[in-house]
Amino acid sequence: MSLRLTFTILLLAGCLSGLRADWLDDIGYNKLAAELGAAMPTGAGITLIQSEANDIASPPNYLPQAGGPGSFAGTGIYADKTFFAESGAGTEFGHTQSVSSFYYISYSGVARGATQIHLYTATDFLSRLTAGSAPEVLPGRVQNHSWAGSYGSSAADQDALRNMDLMIHRDGSIVAVPLFNGAAMQGLLGNNYHAITAGLRSGNHSLGGTNTDGSGRMKPDLVVNVDLTSFASPAVAGSAALLLQEAIASGNTNAQKPQTIKAILLAAASKKPFPQWQRDTTAEPYDDVFGAGELSLYNAWHIQHAGEHAFSTSAEVPSRGWDFAVSTNASGGRRYFFTIPAGQVASTFSVALTWHRIVMGLFSLPNLNLKLYAASGLTAGTLISTSNSIVDNVEHLFHYHLPAGQYLLEVSSTANNISYALAWDAQLGAGPQLTATRDALGLITLNASELDPMVTYTIESSPTLLAPWTSEHTFRTADVTPTFQHTWQTSPSTDHLFYRLRWTPVR
Repeated sequence: MSLRLTFTILLLAGCLSGLRADWLDDIGYNKLAAELGAAMPTGAGITLIQSEANDIASPPNYLPQAGGPGSFAGTGIYADKTFFAESGAGTEFGHTQSVSSFYYISYSGVARGATQIHLYTATDFLSRLTAGSAPEVLPGRVQNHSWAGSYGSSAADQDALRNMDLMIHRDGSIVAVPLFNGAAMQGLLGNNYHAITAGLRSGNHSLGGTNTDGSGRMKPDLVVNVDLTSFASPAVAGSAALLLQEAIASGNTNAQKPQTIKAILLAAASKKPFPQWQRDTTAEPYDDVFGAGELSLYNAWHIQHAGEHAFSTSAEVPSRGWDFAVSTNASGGRRYFFTIPAGQVASTFSVALTWHRIVMGLFSLPNLNLKLYAASGLTAGTLISTSNSIVDNVEHLFHYHLPAGQYLLEVSSTANNISYALAWDAQLGAGPQLTATRDALGLITLNASELDPMVTYTIESSPTLLAPWTSEHTFRTADVTPTFQHTWQTSPSTDHLFYRLRWTPVR
């Protein structure tokens, strides 16, 4: 059987000097580092794996520096690293170096404190997944595989994908892979169930969902503001390494589960760069292009540190947190009540549910669903939204501007005892804002900001706060191009007026 691999990108080492730094701002790395100071996680103590699709066979070029076989000390910019040439002695590869600059290199990588890196060629990695009766146990809990390709056989690709999912489930590995930098979805490795698949904030990655081992599942999971998917994937893997470091330090084994870390990263994803972000139907958990949104390490750290909070029908959980639990097929499912305090709104509310398919014996996918209700007195009220895909092993809900009040998250299933992770994040704020300015001619300009990009708003006026309010202007933020803001100018007037913004909330 021959393996046909397609590189996502091939670069020379000199490209490292042109590395952009703004992506670290975009994922909230720099903001979190400024907030935490010396307490900022670095991936210290986390063993990493990196595989590369080398283009020279002997010796294979797949390493950041020439070396091996076995372990060897890094030098120069890798002086603090120990490399393990698991696929034998090899030479340096520019693509490996470029990936490392986003993954673990000391001056720019997310997991810059990680010092133990095990390296494989893509073919060797796949062989270790598929050659035996079960995947080989590999030395790293966090893995990145910045390549895409295919065996040229759907059956062989499916076998590799299933063995990777089995490895993730069995070993508690957290794996990041990229989509292809092009229209065609490659068989490997983006068609996975259990890994985290990365795309680009530009949307220049393969679209249309999975086409191997089950079609129609939504990919990517997350996007990153970099030029190539080969670089998006290590940014995700590095972020996972930081969360794993914190989870291990906490002593909570549930925090270390791949389902938990994936759910936290998905719930943390930012929609701010994408006013056009939307789910087309309740059966689709993601946006067709941007997945759950842009990677946000900042939000993820805060969700993780909000702690694990168990489902309950008699008590509330905080408005931010996570849980690792098992499903029930009983009516009402697993219930999580929370409250948005009076006088505030949840400027954004995001929740993600993840679970693994059954990987022992006959592969199958349990069906779990996610619902958000208005609630009162720990009793469900009006259903607000649902995520109920029958092909994905993630569900996701997102809302702008949840009003004050009690809410219920419900995880339901047709099966008992399926392990799942749920992560949620209500970011509290004041909601949409309306400000006014008046020029010398009496022309009033109203600026509406922090809007929901998929909602109709009405500007109303009144000469006094006690007089009736008159509708002045109605607009929909998605009429032409979805947006978070709107500007409107009134006619010149000598009278003073009060203005307000009105819309129909979700409850």
